[in-house]
Amino acid sequence: MKALALSIALLVTVREGGDVQPLVQQLAAYDANTLASELSDEAARRAFWLNCYNAFVQILLEEKKPDLTRDEVRRDFFQQPAITVAGLKLSLNDIEHGMLRHSKIWWSGGYITDPFPDRWQRRLRVPLDYRIHFALNCGATSCPPIRNYSAEELDEELRVAEAFFLDTETRVDTSECIIYASSIFNWFNGDFGGYDGVKKLILRHHGFAPDMHRHYRLEFTPYDWTVYEHYFSP
Repeated sequence: MKALALSIALLVTVREGGDVQPLVQQLAAYDANTLASELSDEAARRAFWLNCYNAFVQILLEEKKPDLTRDEVRRDFFQQPAITVAGLKLSLNDIEHGMLRHSKIWWSGGYITDPFPDRWQRRLRVPLDYRIHFALNCGATSCPPIRNYSAEELDEELRVAEAFFLDTETRVDTSECIIYASSIFNWFNGDFGGYDGVKKLILRHHGFAPDMHRHYRLEFTPYDWTVYEHYFSP
């Protein structure tokens, strides 16, 4: 089974409650050079890492039973290298910030890139597409739903994920000139072009002229870190 198909099969098996271990072992035993060759296409690479991240979050939640509302537990959950892909030991942070956010340093808001990523991260990462933030499910109540991602339909799949998240997690109050938004837009504002970029994105989605952003201020809603497993889209 090729790499992208394997990532989809793993996520489907998680969703259906099947035995994931044979697929986990196949992914761990994959040849790294073969993986890089099969994921030479940017869309395939991005879809692969999205599927892997979402699948392994669910697998690790089941194994570890973490209380993600506790800062130290949450930090360990995302930073621990508990995932093996093609012989490479990775953490959830490695996948999110290294592979999917093009080696961004996680605490920098999207403004600082790691100057010394390892060779495999350089080979297997993808340029940042801000829409990944609407596709990654970190196992908390405030996360977006989980979907399968493919290479062929990735742009449309991410468009749907973006529209759903902006519909459900943002709101424009015209009477008070406030844009209410998920804390994701605060933590990673640089990925969206800064706070002005965040405002323009949300205003455009809700049918307002983006250049109205100067008249609005942002207010970020608290993130609910209560564990919410198996939040798959219908």
